[in-house]
Amino acid sequence: MRTVKRLFVAFRNTWKIYRRSFTGVTGLGIVLGFLVIAITAPWTAPYDADFKAPAIDIFIADYATRDLPPEVNWSLVKGLTSGGRSNPLEGVMVYSIDDGTVIDFPITRGTGEETEAIGIEIGSPTTINLPPHATYLEYAHFYRSFFFVLSADGEGENATSTLYEYDYDFIYLREHEIPFVPLYSSNLWNGFSPLYQVGRLAIAFADEHNVWLFNKRPPDITEPGIDGVAFTNNLTFPNATIVGNPLVVDGDFENGSMLIVPTDEGIKAFGLNLTRSVLTAKVIDVSIEGLMWENNYTIDGEKFEPLSGQDMMIFQYPYQPTTALGKESVAVATIDGRVAAYDRVTGNMTWWSMPILPGIRDFDITSLHSSPDNMIIVGTTGERGLIVGIDPQTGRVGGNNTLFSTVEGYLNSPPQYVIGQYRYVFSTDRGTIYLATHELQINATFSAPGGGAATPVSFLGNIYIEGSRAGNYFGVITEEGSLFVETLTGVNIAPLPPGTYPSGNYYPLGTDYEGHDILTQVMFGTRAELLVGVVAAFFSVVIGTIVGLVAGFYSGLIGELLMRATDVMLSLPYLVIMLLFAAAFGPSLFNIIIIFAILSWAGIARVIRSVTLSKRKRAFVDAATVAGASDMRLIFRHIGPNVLPYTFLYMTFNISGAIITEAILAFLGFGDPNAITWGMMLQFLQISGHSLDAPWWLLPPGIAITLLSLSFYLIGRAFDEVVNPRLRRR
Repeated sequence: MRTVKRLFVAFRNTWKIYRRSFTGVTGLGIVLGFLVIAITAPWTAPYDADFKAPAIDIFIADYATRDLPPEVNWSLVKGLTSGGRSNPLEGVMVYSIDDGTVIDFPITRGTGEETEAIGIEIGSPTTINLPPHATYLEYAHFYRSFFFVLSADGEGENATSTLYEYDYDFIYLREHEIPFVPLYSSNLWNGFSPLYQVGRLAIAFADEHNVWLFNKRPPDITEPGIDGVAFTNNLTFPNATIVGNPLVVDGDFENGSMLIVPTDEGIKAFGLNLTRSVLTAKVIDVSIEGLMWENNYTIDGEKFEPLSGQDMMIFQYPYQPTTALGKESVAVATIDGRVAAYDRVTGNMTWWSMPILPGIRDFDITSLHSSPDNMIIVGTTGERGLIVGIDPQTGRVGGNNTLFSTVEGYLNSPPQYVIGQYRYVFSTDRGTIYLATHELQINATFSAPGGGAATPVSFLGNIYIEGSRAGNYFGVITEEGSLFVETLTGVNIAPLPPGTYPSGNYYPLGTDYEGHDILTQVMFGTRAELLVGVVAAFFSVVIGTIVGLVAGFYSGLIGELLMRATDVMLSLPYLVIMLLFAAAFGPSLFNIIIIFAILSWAGIARVIRSVTLSKRKRAFVDAATVAGASDMRLIFRHIGPNVLPYTFLYMTFNISGAIITEAILAFLGFGDPNAITWGMMLQFLQISGHSLDAPWWLLPPGIAITLLSLSFYLIGRAFDEVVNPRLRRR
C-alpha cells in the first residue's frame, strides 16, 4: 500500500510538470486518439477487417444475378453446352448434393450489340431431382453431353453404388452398377472428336481396395440413333490400400492407355488393352491389363510420406500423343512440401524438388493441378494461400522463382485455366475471387455482391466470340443465396477513389487494388502499430537498462565486456542487419518485435551506464552498502528506481523508432502479410504500381505513421523536461 501511494505521489508530481509542456500534451492527445481508434475499430470502422469491395464496384464487366430458392445448401455451379468445348455456353446449372436438387438456367446472349458489353441473359429455370443418396455429379462433353450421377445404396460390406447416365436435357438414359461405395474418382477423360473417331470417354471410381473402370465409346456414325457401347472393369487390391484418386491416361498413345493407382505401398500403373475393329479401327472392347510398373515412395533411398486424398497426384497436361512424351509425368506431393515426378511410361523418377519456396516458412502443399505449361501447386503458408507454377521438366519454380502468388485465405477451388484468355480464375475460403495472369500474378481481386461467395468459383464457358470480344464467364453462389455470373474479360478499375459505387457502398478514403477499404485498413492497422511500438520498445529498454545498470555498477572486467559488446552493437549497420534478421526468421510481427529489441538496446545501455556511474557514488548507495545490501539489491532496489525516468524517456523515443522500423521492413517486403499494418499498406501500394496515381491510398498510412511517431517523440521531448530541470521553460 505504501508503494502504491508513493507511486501515485510521484505520478502526480510528474504530471504537474509535464502538463506545462504544450508539445507534450499535444503528443499525448494524439496517442490517446489512436488508442481509442485501435480499441473501437471493430465497432467504428466502416467495414470488417477482411472486407473487399464486391465485383460490381471494382470490375467493369458484364454480369447477371438470379435469386435461388432459400433454405437450400447450394454446393456447386457448372456451365452447360450441348456440344464440345468450343460450342457456346447454353446454360448454368446449380445443384446441391445435400438436398438432391438441380436447377438448370438457360443462358442466351443479350441484346446490347451496339455497346462493348457482350450481354448475358438468364432464362426461366428448370428444377430436377437427383436420385436418392446422390454423392457425385459430373458433366462431360463427348459426342454429346452427359451427366453422371453417383448414388450409394446400402451400408457396410454389402453397400453398392449406381452410376446414372443422363443426357444434356437430364433425361435418364441408363445406369451402371458399382459393387462398392467409392471414396475416390478419377479425371474424366474425353478422347472423342469428329476427326478422332476412335476416342472414348473414361472414368474410374475407387474405394480402399477396389477400382471400377468405366469406358464409353461413341456410336458409329453410320448408325444414327444407336448409342455408344460402354465397358466396365474391376481391379482389386487385397493387400494394399488405395490412398488417392486413380488416374485414367487415355488416348491413342504409342505406349498405350493406362490406369494409374496410388496405394500405401506405392504407385501402380496398369495397361489398358484396347481391342479395335480390323476394318474401322473403332474400339470394340476395353480391359485392364497386368501391372506395367510400380514405384514406392522413396527419394535418394529415403522413404517419404505422400500427400493423400483427392488431389495427391496429377497427370501432366496436355493429354497429347507421342509428341508430348517429354512432358508426361505422374507427380506426387509429399507432406513436407516437396514434389516427386515419375515418367508416365517407365515409372522412373524424373526429378524431385527441394522445398518449393525455401524463403516461405510453414509451407504445406494441399493439391496439385495441371495447366498448359506448368504444374500448379496449391498450398498454404501461415494463414495465407499459395499458388506456385512448377516447370514440369525440372521441378523448379517457373519464371526464375517468380511464378507464384500468395492470397488471403486458403484456395477452395482449383486454379482453372481459361484457354484464349491466358489467365486463371480461383477463389478462397474467405469468399474472394481472384483472376491471375499466365505468370500467376494477381490482376483482379474481388468478392461477389453481398460481401463474398458461399461456394467456390467455377469457370462456366463462353457464350459469344466475335474478333477480340469474348464472353468467358465464371459463376458463384453468393452469401445472400443468389447465382452470380460475370465475364472474365472485364476491366479492373481498382484502386477506387473516395465515393459511392454501384453496390451502394461508400468508401470515405477509397480502396486499394484488392478492394480493401482504406479507412478500415488504417483504423485496424492502428492496433498492430501500437502493439509493435510499445512491446518492441519495452523489451529494448528493459535489455538496455539491465545492461547499463550492471555495466555502470561493475567498473571492472564485467563492465568493460558489456560496454565493448555495446560498442559492437552500435557499430553495426542497423538497417542491413535488420533486413538480414527479417529474411532469416521470416515475416511476422512477433519476429519484428524481437529483431528490434535485439538491435536497439545499445544506445539506451550507454546512457543508463552513465547515469548509474553518477548514482553509485551517492550517499544513499554508501548507506545501503554499509547496511549489508547485496550487489543485486543495490543495483535493482536502490540505483534502478533512480534511472527509471531515463528508461521511460528513451522508451518513448524507441516506440517511434519501432513504428518506423516496421513500416520500413514492410515496405521493403519483409513485413507480415497476414497482419493489417500501415507498412503493409504502403508495400502493397508499391508492388501494385499505383504509387503515383492513388493518393487516397498513399497519404492515409503515411500520415498515420508520421503522426503516431511524432506524437511519441513529442511525449519524449516533454518528458525530457521532467528529467532535466534545466530544460524547463521559466
